[in-house]
Amino acid sequence: MSSTPNKSLAFIDPGPNLVQYLTAVGERLGPDYRPVFFARHPKSRSLLRRLGHEVHPARRSGKSGWPASIQLDPERLVSRLRKESDRELVRRQDPSFCWLAGELDRFVTAVRPAALFFWNGSGLAAGIAEQIGRARGIPLLFAENGYLPNTLQLDPEGVNAFASIGRGMDLDDFRAIGYSADEVRELDRLLDDYRAGKSPARAGPASGRIRPGLGAYLLQGWIDWWQRERGRPVNRLVPRTLPELPERFVFFPLQVRSDSQLTVHSPLYGNRLDQAIRDIAQALDQIEPGLRLVVKLHPVDAKRTDYDPLVRELPQVVWAGGGDVRSILERCAGVVTVNSTVGIEGMIFGKPVVTLGNNFYVREGLVHAVRERQDLAPQLARALREAPDADSIRAFLRYLYFHAFVRAHWRDHSPGSLDNLARRMVEMTRAGGVERPGG
Repeated sequence: MSSTPNKSLAFIDPGPNLVQYLTAVGERLGPDYRPVFFARHPKSRSLLRRLGHEVHPARRSGKSGWPASIQLDPERLVSRLRKESDRELVRRQDPSFCWLAGELDRFVTAVRPAALFFWNGSGLAAGIAEQIGRARGIPLLFAENGYLPNTLQLDPEGVNAFASIGRGMDLDDFRAIGYSADEVRELDRLLDDYRAGKSPARAGPASGRIRPGLGAYLLQGWIDWWQRERGRPVNRLVPRTLPELPERFVFFPLQVRSDSQLTVHSPLYGNRLDQAIRDIAQALDQIEPGLRLVVKLHPVDAKRTDYDPLVRELPQVVWAGGGDVRSILERCAGVVTVNSTVGIEGMIFGKPVVTLGNNFYVREGLVHAVRERQDLAPQLARALREAPDADSIRAFLRYLYFHAFVRAHWRDHSPGSLDNLARRMVEMTRAGGVERPGG
């Protein structure tokens, strides 16, 4: 039993899709910890109140200065933010940014959390709270979707390229970890089901889905309308379904241009996916004339970024606006990705993977990493020539599933999913935010 019961664990700015799951996780943190929430999103604030939780700050927004005690590193903060609009608020020391910094400082001072929990960590509130937490020695817990079915990342340093997953380990270390026959079968079944197109079983909330209040919908709708990009319809030349695939092709899945994976973790191309597509198409033409490129829109970005000019420019490229990515992975000769989950999915299907950005899985022996544009064609040629190292990939996937990731998902409210995340959060909090050996 803890000598200091009922310590708080603070969830920073969770999105409305996560709130009901995270409050249920908070109820399972045990007698030694209680959840507290800092939230600005109107729907999140409404949901938290409907679920019986106090919401910090008292107001959703405001303008005031922050206490002189806060020492923020603006340059580091800007480097970790996903949205350019947030970066600009920091650069010009906007009053709304100053207000948020002050409110977060007052919140942390008041609740004295044993740990700070962030989803992804690339939002403005998370970035500020991260610096406050590091300055005060508070353990940090960064969460994100896992890269295997029904898994989550939970890491003390960050997610994706910032994660400490496997840090200091090489492929020999992954291969040296032993697993029981039951564990081997468990993961094999999971991957077989994924390749077969089966969806994992997920339970809804025991008490039913809670909806935000009407006022929250109206307020968020006004904010979304005010902030939305106005423009003409996009991607009218891209078929909405999966077209007939070429006999032999390389697959490039697009990512959301505003996502931190591109705006933070893609030093080569940033979010200029149009240039990446041009380079890949040119490289394929150099190394194997007739080898086609298939590009699939990301469903979240399909109505935001217009690729029609590129469709006209590159008639040899096959475009897909929809369809199951597994149907493409099953047939492709190889995968090129900046740093998305599809890199891991390509490994699951036994395909060679070429990466253009940073992520924890970007390792020699697992993928073919491109660090400079002139390296793209040679790395692609090498990937298509050499068979993937199946033993190393199998060892790495087992490490991810049994050590690095949490077997939970924010869409799965089953007791196992809730307990697994709550348990890992408590373990990492008690360890001071440091991951356990081997995980």
